[in-house]
Amino acid sequence: MPKTSTITVACALCVGEVPERYLGAALAAISDAVDVLVVNDNSGRSRSANVETLEQSAFAARGALHIERHAFRDFADMRNAAFKQLKALATPPDWVLFLDADEVHGEQVRYIAREILPRLGARIGSVDAYTYNFFGSYRWITEVARRFMFYRYSPGLFWVNPIHEKITGLRGDALVLPYVYHHYGNVVPPGLLARKHGKYFDLGNRVPRPTSEAQANANVFFAETRRVRPYAGAHPRNAGSILARLEREWAAEFAVIDAGFRSRRTLLMRLAASARAFNEDARVRLRYLEHPLAYRATNSAR
Repeated sequence: MPKTSTITVACALCVGEVPERYLGAALAAISDAVDVLVVNDNSGRSRSANVETLEQSAFAARGALHIERHAFRDFADMRNAAFKQLKALATPPDWVLFLDADEVHGEQVRYIAREILPRLGARIGSVDAYTYNFFGSYRWITEVARRFMFYRYSPGLFWVNPIHEKITGLRGDALVLPYVYHHYGNVVPPGLLARKHGKYFDLGNRVPRPTSEAQANANVFFAETRRVRPYAGAHPRNAGSILARLEREWAAEFAVIDAGFRSRRTLLMRLAASARAFNEDARVRLRYLEHPLAYRATNSAR
């Protein structure tokens, strides 16, 4: 799609060796909101399933895809290698979308990129929103969490911390919008969840040693029973086909997880989860009052 804004929006994305099941949906969701996509492929392969998905995207079709390969050291280094590509663009972007390959936006991301970002004054240096964090299956979430989303480009920005990486050098205030998108990174087979937690642990995450990938089963999900609560809302339109396919492929696994959460959640857990849900929903809705003219679209996943 041709550029339809007075500003340029880029996205700096990172992919690895594990096939990203939600990558195609994530790319389709942002194709009208982002002008150029730079990717750090740290899979260590000359060609991977993730690169094939990237090459089939709208970004590749319009010549707006740039991929470089860098070995993985830690998460900050990974982000910095992706960000470095922005400096090499012929024209630097005005704003950058922060995105993981397992996050799928709703249609409002285009509204934010094309209508809100161009009219923000210089005092705003970043834009935050919220994510539904799914866990185990598409019927459970752990929280609605505030999420770093867009940031104003500057060549001096830098990522720090080998895990739970953070950007440094941002100037200006953060505008927080009442927009919620979908994070599916923890809806994966138990072995992959254990592998991810194991990588975090090896990089210094101060938690008990996670279950090994070979020993992982549904119990890696049930350990978080106290935190989960049901989700019955809509999913992004661009995620529909992949969610339907995985619902079929993982039907047996999802049945075990869903039944396990339902049976393990005590009355006290359910009451506590309801209180958290009320608090998180109120927090999002209060953003409408904080900046009543900044965000006029309805908050719909579609």
